[in-house]
Amino acid sequence: MGVISNILDGKSVSCHDILPKGMLFGASEGMRGLLQIVEQVASASVPIVILGEKGTGKETLARFIHSCSPGIETPFLKLSPQFQGARAIDEVAFRLEEPSVEARDGSARDGGLEGPPCTLFVEEVSEVSQERQLELLHLIRGSKPLISMDSADIPVELRVIGASTQDLEQQVAAGRLREDLYSLLSVVRLRLSPLRERKEDIPQLAYYFWQVYSERFGCQSPAPSLQLVRRLQEHSWPGNIRELENVMKRYVVLGAEGIEGIGSSSQFQRPAAPAPPARRSASLKQVTREATQALERKIILRTLQETQWNRRQTARALNISYRALLYKIKEAGLLPEQSADGVELSGASSQKPDRRVA
Repeated sequence: MGVISNILDGKSVSCHDILPKGMLFGASEGMRGLLQIVEQVASASVPIVILGEKGTGKETLARFIHSCSPGIETPFLKLSPQFQGARAIDEVAFRLEEPSVEARDGSARDGGLEGPPCTLFVEEVSEVSQERQLELLHLIRGSKPLISMDSADIPVELRVIGASTQDLEQQVAAGRLREDLYSLLSVVRLRLSPLRERKEDIPQLAYYFWQVYSERFGCQSPAPSLQLVRRLQEHSWPGNIRELENVMKRYVVLGAEGIEGIGSSSQFQRPAAPAPPARRSASLKQVTREATQALERKIILRTLQETQWNRRQTARALNISYRALLYKIKEAGLLPEQSADGVELSGASSQKPDRRVA
């Protein structure tokens, strides 16, 4: 057995916090086409290369593909140029099994038997050293890999997923990426669209991140207003989804102060505390109606959060019609005009939503 643990090590990465499928792929035409390709290749062990700008979710997509593999708690390993020369406690060492080597029980491994699926995610593949590129080439070409975990060598069925923000053909021409490695990795090429090209997905992503971090940070932040979401859609998002996630984190914690770089901060002010009611005469009917509307809005918002903004489940839980719920959501200003599931809140559109399959 040729030991290469000091050459190719990957950090074991948890795959529990995977962005929901609907958030990852959204409703834009390009991302829906990407989802169709991913569903075709996810269960196979073919090499994949994921291309996209920084912050578009390349590692998140790799984790999603890995989560579609058969088996439970299968290893997802990450190789990054940033730590390729260092060793850490959570590293998992790869070893290559020579064809003549017999298994531990004394019998040769049956070539037809495969170990559990394992994914090796290679971040910025063109920046990996030439030595490690050669080892990746051996792994992809069919060498039987084992991983060393807890002093035991475990045979695995390995899938290699490379990622890059660069034009890899230019990297090959410049000699930074092996041409043979690029040819093998690019059996399947997936390209993630930048967020500026999928602005119809911004509302549901913003609401998702607001909900996640409101709960995680224990903040009673108000739901993003329609005006806020519209301003988010006007931003160019050079940092893509990662930038939007950070913006929503700051909004949850700091309100307008946390998102001053996105348009005018005055557009994002949290609702001010209601001023004490002026001393004026008001009919009991009017006071009752306003109190009822406020309570109704609170109940609808809470139920939407409990159902993860699934409007049909919310309508059933509240025992009202779906159309009535859409009207109340729009009236209360809880969601933008285009809802997260692609349905017009006005209920006037007869066009079928481009539904996602998170």
